[in-house]
Amino acid sequence: MRAVTALLCVTAFTQVAEAQTSFPMVTHVTPVAVQRGTVSEVTVECRTSSLAGAYKVLLEGSGVTAEVIPGKEPPKAADPKAPAALVLSCKLKITVAPDAATGVREFRIASSLGISSLGQLLIVDAPVIPEQAVPSTMAKPMPITIPSVVCGRIRLVEAVDYYTFTAKAGQTLTLEVICARIQDKIHDLQKHADPLIAIFDTDGRELAAADDGYFADPVLTFTVPKDAEYRVAVRDAKYDGDPRWVYALAITDTPRAVYSFPLAVNFGKTAKAQPVGSAAFASKEWTVTAPNTLGVHTAPLKFNGTETNPVPVVVTNLPLVEEAEPNDLPKQATRMQVPGGANGRIGTKRELDHFVFTATKGKAIRLEIFARRFGTPLSSQLDAQLDVMTPDGKIVASNDDLVGKDSGLIFTPTADGEYVVRVRDLNNKGGDGFIYYLEGDFARPDFTIKCDPAKAMIGPGSRTAWYVQVTRTNGFTAPVKVTVGGLPAGVTVNELTIPANMTQGLLVVSATKDAKIEASVVEVIGTADAIDENAKPVTLTRTAVAVEEIYSPGGGRARFDAGMLAVAVTGPSDLLEIKAKQTRITLKPGEEVKIDVEVLRGPQYTKDVNLDVPLRHLGTVFGNPLPPGVTMVDGKSKTLLGAGSAGHITLKADANAAECTDVPVCVQGFVAINFVVKIGYASEVIWVTVKK
Repeated sequence: MRAVTALLCVTAFTQVAEAQTSFPMVTHVTPVAVQRGTVSEVTVECRTSSLAGAYKVLLEGSGVTAEVIPGKEPPKAADPKAPAALVLSCKLKITVAPDAATGVREFRIASSLGISSLGQLLIVDAPVIPEQAVPSTMAKPMPITIPSVVCGRIRLVEAVDYYTFTAKAGQTLTLEVICARIQDKIHDLQKHADPLIAIFDTDGRELAAADDGYFADPVLTFTVPKDAEYRVAVRDAKYDGDPRWVYALAITDTPRAVYSFPLAVNFGKTAKAQPVGSAAFASKEWTVTAPNTLGVHTAPLKFNGTETNPVPVVVTNLPLVEEAEPNDLPKQATRMQVPGGANGRIGTKRELDHFVFTATKGKAIRLEIFARRFGTPLSSQLDAQLDVMTPDGKIVASNDDLVGKDSGLIFTPTADGEYVVRVRDLNNKGGDGFIYYLEGDFARPDFTIKCDPAKAMIGPGSRTAWYVQVTRTNGFTAPVKVTVGGLPAGVTVNELTIPANMTQGLLVVSATKDAKIEASVVEVIGTADAIDENAKPVTLTRTAVAVEEIYSPGGGRARFDAGMLAVAVTGPSDLLEIKAKQTRITLKPGEEVKIDVEVLRGPQYTKDVNLDVPLRHLGTVFGNPLPPGVTMVDGKSKTLLGAGSAGHITLKADANAAECTDVPVCVQGFVAINFVVKIGYASEVIWVTVKK
């Protein structure tokens, strides 16, 4: 097993079975919220994996730092060959700058065993109240103040947490639960909370309630009817529960905004803002300033020295217009440019918004709605439907869901002239929260890039593999060069250019034999040359999204986009090295080649090792770096080694395999942690060439 360093955490201890020691799998943090401008302690917990040897915290964004608080070393077993104790929790010291951005932050804990799965921590601007040891009831609710953020857990089935506060007549309060949104990226959490809040008077009469606001998380604006004491209840909407379901209940009488119109603002510019939420009652003069980075972000609304919470904003450098009512008919359409964008709102039930633009025959246009995208700050209530029409109302293109609930399409005009795009809610709903940004631009060749898995963990002299996946759009066919920045000392990756006829490539992450234990956040960057809509050359640079593996009920391997890619050098690995006899192979179409593989095991690991070239689980292929037409022949490969150390892989080029030169692949030896999780140890790069 991987060695454990002397720096250990505060914990509960159990014994590790005689098998692979897992990387830390974070399940929750208590308290889950930390106030900015403070120094606080939080406890990070795992369920079945170990935080032993934790020495560093990798944390997203700026303005927040974290460090591991050293704890007591677990008692040593009398037998030196006995498995190490599991360290199921550790304490972190969190320091938050007064001007740190509020919101959810991803973090990982680095230990001698590896890098943890993602944890999530909430930065808030109000005082934090930890949960009390004794469960609250309607008769004995826990007192809280306004403003505050109380941290609790929906621990048990049918559990309800009760809090009490005193408020004055006419106060406008905002109550918000942050719970479901800090569970989506958690690795070892099979079921997720669906929180609900309700407000009662002291006689038990329900005065207001809310279920879904920010997707599953509720937000409630409550105008206090009279000076009195009130109760607020937090529970799961289905009366389910789990000790790992932590939440933060924020209550404030300061201006809050759930959404803001307009949704899109030009790069670095300030625009008048119309909030939805209690901020709408505080002033009509709010403004929002777009960050100096293109894309989806958050930013606070400001008025006369007062700031709201950050709200979603799409930052663009395209010319913008706002819909002009009435625009319910094609002949009333608001004119927009292409390239350009329009801010709109489906303000009432069955409302239709129309926009007119001029297009050129054969020049493809991308039309896309930004409103509601799970896993992003965009949480509008709109479920958009997009239709492109001729001015007389004939529909020529339509789309419902492109990205989450947001519609989008590529439209190629068949003639020069004017066209109308219609926006509506798919369910014919409407209201103040049904805001959107419609973007129209030329369908330029482009690509996105992802990296699976989201972390790489290697002992000295060992290797592991990253599967890099490119999605090509709008006719993009160029090769993509992939580089990695920020690697720890002693860690390297191979050169990689994903050819024009491939969508996947392989990075083998290697540590030298004298590499020291260390971890860092890294960036995987894809660069390519392309041609824009005016036939001019451009260079495209895209940063890879991390693909975080999460446990799917029933044993499946689910994935969720995350923001943090990380690499760590660990203690000695269970598999010290995977040796492939051949590191260069040349195949003719129709030819097979056998690659002999030797596994060098660590002294304590004697369990199964599975050899593979693709990344697959339960028959599903998640990553495959083999060139087109080249496959792994399962029936002619010895891949399940048991306690053995020798196997082989057979590759075959089919009769129509395309020629290629030096495509990097590797053989991985996989060690199972449980039914879902496995850790891969890679061979050196095997350079594959297909030549007729």
